[in-house]
Parts: sequence; structure tokens; C-alpha cells
Amino acid sequence: MSEKYTYLLLDIFTIAGPLLLSFDKKVAFFKDYKNFGKSLFISSLLYIIWDIWFTKSQIWEFNPTYLIGPGLFELPIEEFTFFIVVPYACLFIYRCLQTYFPSLSNKNWGNHVHSLILFISAGVFMLNLNKLYTAVTFGLITLTLLTTLVFHRNTFQKYSAHLFVAWLVAIIPMFFVNGKLTGLPVLIYNNAENLGIRIGTIPIEDFFYNYLYMLWMIILFEYFNSKSLNPSKTTL
Repeated sequence: MSEKYTYLLLDIFTIAGPLLLSFDKKVAFFKDYKNFGKSLFISSLLYIIWDIWFTKSQIWEFNPTYLIGPGLFELPIEEFTFFIVVPYACLFIYRCLQTYFPSLSNKNWGNHVHSLILFISAGVFMLNLNKLYTAVTFGLITLTLLTTLVFHRNTFQKYSAHLFVAWLVAIIPMFFVNGKLTGLPVLIYNNAENLGIRIGTIPIEDFFYNYLYMLWMIILFEYFNSKSLNPSKTTL
């Protein structure tokens, strides 16, 4: 098969398992499609704007060898698909953990772990203001966690452990998919704008880029769920 289908096939690989298992009776992920759709749309729209900005700023670029053709706003079609299949897969992992490991709810250590990530992110942000990918990623994590842990700490604690474990689980398929994207490479980074630290071929920022994506999406997902259950009592 032609190399130009590489990124498209990676997208298909990412969505195949979660999509087939979405109708598992116990998880019943398909029933969450409204709240999932709203949280995915908001998070992915912000990430697409971010992606367009970074592509135009030459923070990264796409290798046309592995793309099916021209895209939109300098992004290939496969990249837009990426922002559907990856959040779908990540939220599916999160819902599976909630279903099969309900004991993770309301764990104190969940907030403690995210607090540690907050302090690490704040330090990395302040020390790397001259590296755009690093600064934006860790700066947004810092801002999001600070707001959440200060103003919505009790609500966040209800699902923070599930969120953290879901991120760790999502890293497993990420090693394969992002490993291919950065190893071939399909996606080429300007290393002057990141820390230059790679795990395999994957810049370390990518792991936290994914963490922030899951953080935004799951906070929104839980907000919309709470709004559905208690229209008069909603909080992030």
C-alpha cells in the first residue's frame, strides 16, 4: 500500500478498538454520545486552532510523503480526523475505568497527583518561556489545574484518580501511534521550540499535550453529565 495512506491508517487503528467496543453493555459508551460530543467539540476546536497556529509558526510541519493530499488551513485532512479519533479513544478508556474500577472514585491521591503535575508544569513553564511548544503546553496545564484545584477541588476529586489512570493507560497506544508519527516522521518538530527530550522518538511535550487534552475534555464531560443529572446544581 502507498505510503500516502500512513497517517490515515494510524487514525483508523486508533479508533477501531474503542469504536467496536463502544456497544459493550456494561460500559454502554454509545449512550453518552451527546455529552461526549459537546466536550469533544469544544476541546478539539481549541486544539485545532492551536494546531493551525503552530503549523503556521513552523513549530511543527507535516511530511507530505505520508499524507493523502492537501488539507485545510495548512493542516492535512488526517489531522482533523486525529482530533476526533484520539479524544474518542481517550474518553472511552476513561469511561471503561469508571465502569470496571469504580473504587477509584473520590480518592484523595487523585488530587494530590494532579497537584504535583501542577507544580512541575509551573516550574517547566517558568524556565522555558523561550520555547513555544513547551511554554504553551505547560502554561495551559498550570492555568487549568490551578483554576480547577482552587475553585472546584471537591468536584474534581470525584474523578481525578480515574482521569490520571486513564492518561497512563492512553500512553500505551500513544507509544505506537505517536511513535510512528514522529519516527517516520509524519510530523516534524522544530526542536528549538521544545525541550529536546524524547522518549523513543516522541517529544516529552507530546505526553503532556495529550494530558491537557484529556483534562479539558473530561472536565467538560463531567460538567455536562452533572448538568444532565442535576440541571439546577451544576459545577465544574
